[in-house]
Amino acid sequence: MLTATNTLVATKIKPILVSSTTAANGGLERQNLLKEAENLFAQAKLLAAKGELQEAGLLILKGLSCERRAKAKGPQVLGLIKKRE
Repeated sequence: MLTATNTLVATKIKPILVSSTTAANGGLERQNLLKEAENLFAQAKLLAAKGELQEAGLLILKGLSCERRAKAKGPQVLGLIKKRE
């Protein structure tokens, strides 16, 4: 009969913050992307009112892309996994 031994290895996660200058630039980029998204949505609304639905749909997709990119901007925490010794 075979027996297996299971060993658990403890890991430690150490957060690392991005520098404050990068965080400030990320905030400006986020605001610019959100403004661009608002402009695209406004243009899409006007085109939809005129009946140009395909063009309006494309602008909505571009606006959603800007919102998605804005969400990813700003300070982020990276986790590094280290083995405990």
